Amino acid sequence: MTTAAPTPPSRPSQLPPPTTDHYLNLGLTGANIMATRALSETEDRIKKATKYNAIVAIHGHVGLGKTFAVHTALRRHAPDTTVRLRFRQAANMSEVRGDLWRALGLPGTPPNSADDSGRQIKEALEDDPRVLLFDEAQWLSKTALEYIRDLWGDDAQRAPILLVGSGNLRQKILSCPGLHSRILDWYQFTPLTPTEVQNTIPAYHPIWSDTHPDLILYTDDHSGHGSFRNWAKITLLLHDALSDNPELTLNKDLIRWVFSRLDSTQRLPPQRD
Repeated sequence: MTTAAPTPPSRPSQLPPPTTDHYLNLGLTGANIMATRALSETEDRIKKATKYNAIVAIHGHVGLGKTFAVHTALRRHAPDTTVRLRFRQAANMSEVRGDLWRALGLPGTPPNSADDSGRQIKEALEDDPRVLLFDEAQWLSKTALEYIRDLWGDDAQRAPILLVGSGNLRQKILSCPGLHSRILDWYQFTPLTPTEVQNTIPAYHPIWSDTHPDLILYTDDHSGHGSFRNWAKITLLLHDALSDNPELTLNKDLIRWVFSRLDSTQRLPPQRD
């Protein structure tokens, strides 16, 4: 009688739980994950990256939901194979290789030799394919970005790679022609349009479900600015105010009170076309 080979134990996911994502992690009960256009576009690119072992770059200003969208898509398509790395500003190559070594679960400590550690990391990726997520990639140096290109390889194409970041990430990648030429797909996050705000925010949290569209646009014009991070803060402050004072109603006066609690620069209305 033959016995089936034992199933290898599943590795713990390196992706954080959904409740830690920025517009769900403020202790705000009742907030929902929204199927925005940006989430759909991000998921499409991550599916291509995993299908073709490709490099994908996702960038845009802070607070627009990049990390949330990437985490959500990876939870659906690569929950157990994603290696998630985040680096501080100007991380040196020893830190980059060391963090990657540990995230891959390689035994012992990384060799002092960059060649030895690099070779073993490449071998590990060839033996056990993973999805490499480099979040906050704008902090990586040009040397680190060139190392990532080498890590991905050419003939081997060892792993799908996701470069996610804000600020000058695109400019940094452009300064590395070898890496730039190998990126299969890009996506730039932009603020929600007024139409997207009207379609999305009422379903984001019950507070907004019956709110007049003009009041939602007023809130977005003066403080939301199409940023889910802004809307999360606004919603939390409203949630607490309405919970502590049940006689209050959601109106323009209450919205103005919320504005008074936020940084004044966030309250400047943007110029709309």
